[in-house]
Amino acid sequence: MIASMDLNASPQPEEDEETFVPHFEEDNAPEEHIEHIETGADIARREREERRQRLRRGREDGRPTLHDGMFQTKKQRSHDRLPPGWLDCPAFGQEVGCIIPSKVPLDESFNDYVVPGKRYSFRQVIHQQRVLGRKLGLVIDLTNTTRYYSIADWKKDGIKHVKICCRGRDSVPDNESVNQFVYEVSQFLARQRPPKKYILVHCTHGHNRTGYMIVHYLMRTTSISVTQAIKIFAEARPPGIYKPDYIDALYTFYHEKKPDGDICPAIPDWKRSSELDLNGDAIPDDDDDGGSAAPVHVWFSKEFY
Repeated sequence: MIASMDLNASPQPEEDEETFVPHFEEDNAPEEHIEHIETGADIARREREERRQRLRRGREDGRPTLHDGMFQTKKQRSHDRLPPGWLDCPAFGQEVGCIIPSKVPLDESFNDYVVPGKRYSFRQVIHQQRVLGRKLGLVIDLTNTTRYYSIADWKKDGIKHVKICCRGRDSVPDNESVNQFVYEVSQFLARQRPPKKYILVHCTHGHNRTGYMIVHYLMRTTSISVTQAIKIFAEARPPGIYKPDYIDALYTFYHEKKPDGDICPAIPDWKRSSELDLNGDAIPDDDDDGGSAAPVHVWFSKEFY
């Protein structure tokens, strides 16, 4: 009798044949930590999502929101009011030594009032300077208010922040403020170790108070004239210092004769267009916390933030 055979059955192993069981070694080596650097695209995506969330919350509590690029209300709360001319003012200029003149960065609480393409927060500052190969080590704030951003933002990135309060209208920075500025810059550069780090200096727009301080620093650390120092700053941050009283004060302080002819540039278009509000009234060029009652004293911090 012939036994039937299943031709599809697998052959049985011989008695001395070992069954092969594949063995995979587990890789227990710890994963290498890769630091994530936020790119410009990452910042844009994150801000877009944050803006959606703010708009959603704004609809719930009645705050002003953006619609088709226009604000549903033209009146902003005083704390959130944008500085006149800030939107169209160029963000920063070329370096003067290790100093970068800049307009004031606005933290993300202002994003409801600034279209994405014109935002300039501390994150954009750090990213834009990094793209240019510059790492910031110090920020000197010359505004006479604390409403624009939190110094804790800079602390997170290990950047020192120095506050020197200077009025933005009707007066030039006093001698004590100038001395403090020159001291802070000189000390930072003297203590600097490789790699090279830069100093971001800003007032509201980065022209008059910022230029005034940088010209003083150049005059006290180099052998040049006031005219040359003013020109160096103007080339780095066009059009330079455009307030005549600031320029006159520089020539007076260093006992130099002001050249014949008007060396003071015209008021920039982005500033001139913001001189009047929607009602035709003059907008004060002042960033004081409490208007004319704001203190004029000099305050600074030597703590590393």
